[in-house]
Amino acid sequence: MSKPVALLAYQDADLEKQQIETGLRTTANRVKLNKLAKYVKQQQATLTKLTEDMESHSAAMNRLNAQYEAVLDRLDLESSEFETLKGDEECTSEEMTEFRHDIEKLQREANNLEKEIKQLFRSLEETVSEYQKTRQQGAKAKKEYDQVKILCQKEKDDAAIDMLAADKKLEELERHVSPSLMNRYKRARLHNSVPVVEVRDGKCSGCNMSLPSLAIRRLIGENMILECENCGRLLYADND
Repeated sequence: MSKPVALLAYQDADLEKQQIETGLRTTANRVKLNKLAKYVKQQQATLTKLTEDMESHSAAMNRLNAQYEAVLDRLDLESSEFETLKGDEECTSEEMTEFRHDIEKLQREANNLEKEIKQLFRSLEETVSEYQKTRQQGAKAKKEYDQVKILCQKEKDDAAIDMLAADKKLEELERHVSPSLMNRYKRARLHNSVPVVEVRDGKCSGCNMSLPSLAIRRLIGENMILECENCGRLLYADND
């Protein structure tokens, strides 16, 4: 068996195996599984972000509540002192006015803090609601993912016999190809799905680059395998 014939037989078997593998990767279940995997991953990222938002809101809520309580304590103290001063005959009107302004300022501060707390609480409620909704959607998608994954595994198991037969066929055909030529084939296959192509009209049928006449004569006369300098495919000539 000549080098080109042996290598082409191996490539045909290799392409048959590739078709089996491609078929497994492109079944309806596999396509659905990939979409579900992407969706579940997105939901997990969303949950992580929402968790961070809830923690941030809670921390801000605690700070605002502490500030609000402190302002209310000051307001109670100022109001108590103001009531005391009202009964003090020695207290001047200027002092009373200053106390009144301080109390009004504290009241405004307390009102503003109360508004911020309410707004933040609504935001926290919305975030919690979105988290729960996202979690439910993610759990539903994960359950469906697990179910489809089982179907994909069954498809893989069903194709295992064909894959085993393809591997045995490749192993048998590889015995007729020299190790050095097989290494060249595997290198070319890294960049080309069909690494062995015929020379037609003096050109590489893979990339259509013209070949030197000397290379063509060697391919025809010596029944050789050469590499295309442009695309790296392995070239052969059909002497018939």
